[in-house]
Amino acid sequence: MSSASQISEQAVVLAVDYGQFSISGGLGDYEDNLELLEQAQAAQPSAGNGNALVVLSPHQNNFEMPTSVQVWNGRPPADRDEWQQVSEGRLRVSEAGQIMIASPTTGEVFCEVPEGDYLIEVSGRGFVNYGWPGSTTPGDVWRIRMWPNDGTEPEPAQMWVMPGFGVPENSPRPEPAAGPVESDEPKWITVFEPGGGSRMVRTSELRAEAAEAQRQAWGGGDPIPEMLEYNGGQSLTKYDRALVLALLEMDGGRLREIARWCASKAYEFAGLADRTWVAPALAALHAGEPLPPPFDDIASAFAHLEADRRKEAPASEGSGQGVFVTYSSGEFDPFDHGPISRPSYALPTIFAAAGPDPRRAAFDALSSASVTFQRDARELHAQLRETFGIAPGPA
Repeated sequence: MSSASQISEQAVVLAVDYGQFSISGGLGDYEDNLELLEQAQAAQPSAGNGNALVVLSPHQNNFEMPTSVQVWNGRPPADRDEWQQVSEGRLRVSEAGQIMIASPTTGEVFCEVPEGDYLIEVSGRGFVNYGWPGSTTPGDVWRIRMWPNDGTEPEPAQMWVMPGFGVPENSPRPEPAAGPVESDEPKWITVFEPGGGSRMVRTSELRAEAAEAQRQAWGGGDPIPEMLEYNGGQSLTKYDRALVLALLEMDGGRLREIARWCASKAYEFAGLADRTWVAPALAALHAGEPLPPPFDDIASAFAHLEADRRKEAPASEGSGQGVFVTYSSGEFDPFDHGPISRPSYALPTIFAAAGPDPRRAAFDALSSASVTFQRDARELHAQLRETFGIAPGPA
């Protein structure tokens, strides 16, 4: 039995979307989370690099996910039989003395944790389904326990075995091409094609290909590091680089106008703008006033949306029929996120637009609005250009 004792505990509520959340200690880069997400999908349910841990949730979303953060002075007592999903990793916490728990597009929460090198255990329970849980507040709860890294290996992960289904399969990851390790860089490298076969490529040409691939990942130009600070910033740049560059040149007042415009467009497109509990919040947003209840808290706003959904479609409450939209697959369309509830994706845009930093407000609101529009995001961007006198970008 463990002799460790608990030092502290904090309770937070996180809005989770896209079936994932991350835990970081202030020492990593956001772009690393994309690689960690791929690793987690290939070896569920989590992956970490010491600076961050990405955790997959069986539920697609939970906009009111209670999470307890505990700090211990040693490995806590084992209680895996009380939890459905458990995984462990390592996490370094910077001198700022806090961890950030975040999920794409829905914001983040912070907890005070002393600077140091930790082992971390993340446990969840209360699951009803892998994927769409039938509600934006399905009731799953999570616990994070951290203790000083003593050099021992993290325990193996425990997955939730869903009755009648089991566990989802891991996503395959391409294996790196094996080759001899040489002290000097080779002049030629064998590249194996995805469809079979191989070709010899000069090392210099491979670097050029990598540089071009990076340019394509940023919409045909050099990386814009500051866009990594915003939700979907790199994807937005690849999708519409010209628009991003135009917005980066604007002053705070103009960016604030764009943020409010994006929120209004998203609410109109999702059928939210005219609801009696929504209209006053949009009016307050455009007047530069604090958002009134229920928009003084994102969880309260989602609770109102869920109540509306139950009234409008009580027969389809469990399946979500009538609130999903279909999507299309294009050459590159980061805003097609599969079947979604448009109102649920539109709702956070007003919180993004009301944020204190005008530039972040504009980019975060534009990104969320674009996801709400999905395949019609091009039309949204065209309307934005026309409304604010922004020159059209290249086709």
